[in-house]
Amino acid sequence: MPRIVTGKAKGIKLEVPPGTVCRPTSGRAKQALFSIIGTKIEGARVLDVFAGSGQIALEALSRGAAEAVMIERDRAALIAIKKNINKTRLDTGVRVLAGDYRHQLEYLIRIGERFDFIYLDPPWQISEKVIYELENILPELVCESGVLIVESEGRERSETWFAPMLIQMRSCQYGTSVISFYQHNLGSEESQ
Repeated sequence: MPRIVTGKAKGIKLEVPPGTVCRPTSGRAKQALFSIIGTKIEGARVLDVFAGSGQIALEALSRGAAEAVMIERDRAALIAIKKNINKTRLDTGVRVLAGDYRHQLEYLIRIGERFDFIYLDPPWQISEKVIYELENILPELVCESGVLIVESEGRERSETWFAPMLIQMRSCQYGTSVISFYQHNLGSEESQ
């Protein structure tokens, strides 16, 4: 059972939707992720796509993020997210968008939203399909100095995902998961 690692809601155990719909990020991978992000999370706007139990967005809020938006369509996961928001009392600055990820992302673009951190962890059986589908959408939602973080299965090749708009800055393996970090390719604009 995942728990909030640190911050305002430290130690609170989170609900996980029953069944195999949700594969929570491992505690080790989550700790490493937030260790890499460090204090940059404070005051940040976070988007968690395929939020599952909401643990990544809630961890970000617990550590001082100003706002977290979660996208999830699975009914059991949405119930778990609501319970976890109530358990952690991290209801200020949180929004849950229920429905298809692509429609919700296009909605966020239409209303001009931008995020400092976007966390994408699609179900592994469809992750490459989702990533290729979102290659031109997600970069529009990342602030100029923001970071897109993708959790994927270890065997997938992630170096060229989101290129040329975003470039991979770092990739770390934790068990069967790989967490990759992407930022805007600002150098390519200057050379054109």
